[in-house]
Amino acid sequence: MSDIAVVGGSLAGLAASARLAKAGHRVLLFEARDRLGGRWAEPGALPPAFTLPAPWRDLFRKSGRPFDAELARAGHALMPAPGAVHHFADESSLALPADRGDQWAALGEAWGTAAATRWRDLLDELDERWQVLRRLGLEDEFTDAALTPRRRQALGLNHSVARLARRFGHPQAAALLRSTAWRIGSRPERTPEFVAVRLAIERTFGRWQLTRDGVPVPASDLIELLVARLALRRVEVRLGEPVTAIEPGRVVTTAGALAVDAIVVTVNPWEYLRLTGGEPMLRRRTAWTRPAVAPHIMVAPVPERTAEQDPATAAVTEDVHHGPTGVRVEYRLPATDGPLLIVHDFTAGSPDPAFGTRWTSPRTWLRQPPLRPQTATVTLASASSRGGNDPWAQLLSAALATYVTHENLTGADIRPTNKAVRVR
Repeated sequence: MSDIAVVGGSLAGLAASARLAKAGHRVLLFEARDRLGGRWAEPGALPPAFTLPAPWRDLFRKSGRPFDAELARAGHALMPAPGAVHHFADESSLALPADRGDQWAALGEAWGTAAATRWRDLLDELDERWQVLRRLGLEDEFTDAALTPRRRQALGLNHSVARLARRFGHPQAAALLRSTAWRIGSRPERTPEFVAVRLAIERTFGRWQLTRDGVPVPASDLIELLVARLALRRVEVRLGEPVTAIEPGRVVTTAGALAVDAIVVTVNPWEYLRLTGGEPMLRRRTAWTRPAVAPHIMVAPVPERTAEQDPATAAVTEDVHHGPTGVRVEYRLPATDGPLLIVHDFTAGSPDPAFGTRWTSPRTWLRQPPLRPQTATVTLASASSRGGNDPWAQLLSAALATYVTHENLTGADIRPTNKAVRVR
């Protein structure tokens, strides 16, 4: 059994801790604050309607009881969520289903057959880019050498989301495309166009909501289930004990120094540099990066006059208001103790290192922290990892850190064996 320190109780930190403990290691998780989950534990921070639940399923399956069984044990279930309703600057609106056939029908009626066909073909193309992206920091380690000229060309790395939106030539479609950049805390003019694959991911994997006894509940319940998994796996959690320095083979906290066999760091890259004193190459790269713009989040009760009469039969709704400087996303969440309004306002956001790295150019990708820094025995996984800052991407980054750490310590490869054919 090896001793592993996980620095930071973020979503990636929780995921790495659960996986490593299940693999047989003694895991010590250090979190400076008095609770786990990082920014995602804040009320309303995890969107109540989300896509790509597969990383959650994989995490729970690889750390103990499978995801659906764990949800059922706690009275939860994962149910389909309805499509979002988009509101545009010209006061028009569009209800966009996630299902491929329903989406085609809705866009054909709203935009006409020609534009709907072009949208379908664009999302098919973006789905092909998703297959390339999966090998770059999500399912495989993303090294500088992994971004080959062929992959650069396939992704269209040097073209922006804003350019893609202009070229499509339809105002509503352009707003949908631009929103993919705003919602990860970046500007469409600076964000590579492959970021728009999120629209294809939603069409392929659908939209989901978490329920308890049939009633939609905040997605933060997933954090609580993950924290419970840490207790089951006997992870030693040290809340309120910030790490003050990271050195090869040991961490230093406010309680003293501790020798460990490996360290998984899940804090932001700027904090990591402060804790290590600064790796020269990473310091040079990080000097050119900036934190992503996190949305201003508001959670409030829905006024009685607009509340649903029967929350047990209602679903999470999502209204996306598109503007020239960002999007404002409004979720309405039925609940047994009264419906809630959750707002993610990217037009009033502010830079937040915990929200990841903002795209400023195509080189931003290579300036983000690699999985393996220069410091021996350390692996990195955070919202600024090369997989991206979506919650599902952070879970996948943590999985990669787990595979590398375990292999370094034991020589055993615990990566999934049923991988799809690699994209060259």
